Order: sequence, then structure tokens, then C-alpha cells
Amino acid sequence: MRNRWLVILMLVVPTASPQAHQRPSSVILKVVPGQLESGQSATLTWDVGEAQAFLIGYGKISGKGSATVTPDSTTRYILIAESAGSTKRYEYRIERLVVTGARGEDEFPPLAGFTSPLYGSRNGTGYVEFHAAVCALLQSEGYAVRGDYLPHRPYVTFQTDFVLRPDLVPKGDKIRARRLALAVDVYEPKKSEPLAYSVRVRLEFQYRGETDWHAEQDKALSAAEANKLLQSLQSAK
Repeated sequence: MRNRWLVILMLVVPTASPQAHQRPSSVILKVVPGQLESGQSATLTWDVGEAQAFLIGYGKISGKGSATVTPDSTTRYILIAESAGSTKRYEYRIERLVVTGARGEDEFPPLAGFTSPLYGSRNGTGYVEFHAAVCALLQSEGYAVRGDYLPHRPYVTFQTDFVLRPDLVPKGDKIRARRLALAVDVYEPKKSEPLAYSVRVRLEFQYRGETDWHAEQDKALSAAEANKLLQSLQSAK
């Protein structure tokens, strides 16, 4: 009898291994309704998956959730999300809630009147973590804070309203009052580089017997306040 050989050819096809660090799915942020009367409430909903996230106008968030908010003025909610793992990816979402019958956004002065930026950096702090620290620092000093982000810019801006600074008015001086507003830009991190940020200030004064505010003429005083903010952000938590 003729021997028969059965030859079995096995074709081994390597399967694609999953990526070591998956990119997060697109994050979601919604506010309903988008406009309301002063004193009424709206609902914020979000889904950031496993990404770390901070919501300017609300606070730290995670996963999928919702919250009821009752802002006393028109508010921009800006979501900053940072993917988990060593390969970082950043996503942003913006929702604007208009509050009628309340103070508007005009309490925040135009950035065109601020000083030139001073730059700083720090190591060992996550991108989302630093946004939370900036917001906490500004609010702890009595400022109202809003955020701003434009897709063509690689940074998020924090801006404050004016706060009166009686400590900057010498006794017996012809100046009756001074007020200060702050701005902080947080730059999207580049690989293997420290987290970078910049600060700007806007200082104004008011003469005795007047109601008008004037741009600060003492540049050294403005510079001192900018440097103070720059240093505070080095250790902000």
C-alpha cells in the first residue's frame, strides 16, 4: 500500500497588539439650558472616560457625571482633559451659559490693557493638576475667575476681575485707591519639557475726589505684583 503523507501547512498571522496607551475617546461637555434668568439653575453633564479632567467654572471632574449649577453671572465652562499613560493627549470643550438679569462679563477688563507677560515653569506637576492649582490660588485671594481657550492657541488663559488693594495706597497720598486684575496663561506641555506658564497684571489707580480709574504709572509697582504672582504659582497646589 502506498504511504500517504498528510502535510499540514500552518500559517501564523501575527495579531495587532493593542496600543500601550490608548487615546481617550472624545470628551463630552454640555450645559442645559444654555440661557437662564438670574437665580435659576442649569445642568452640566460630562463624560471624560478615564482621562484626568478639570472644568473651569466648576472644579475637578472624572468619569461620567452631572452637576446642578446656579451661576450669578454669564459663565464660560472650559473642560481640560489629559489622557492617562505616558503618551499624553489633551482635549478641550467649551460651553457658555448666559445669565440674563445679572452682572455680565464686562467685570473682566480687556487683556489689551495688561502688562507684558513674565514667563515661568515648574516640574513634577500634571497639566490638569496645574490648572486646578491656578484657579484655587486666584480664588483664594478673592478674585472671580474665568477661563478662555481658542483652538489655534496652545494655551488656556485664566483671567480675574478687579480687586481693591488698599495695601498699595500709601497714607496721605493723593491716590485714593488702587485695584488689581490678574491673568495667567498655561501652555500645553511639550515632550520632555517643564510645564510653562506666563503671568500678566493690570493695575489701576483713582485720585482722591475722582471716580475715574487710570492705568498705573508706577511700572515698578506693576512689575512687583507680576513677580509676586509668578513666584506664588511655583508652589501653588
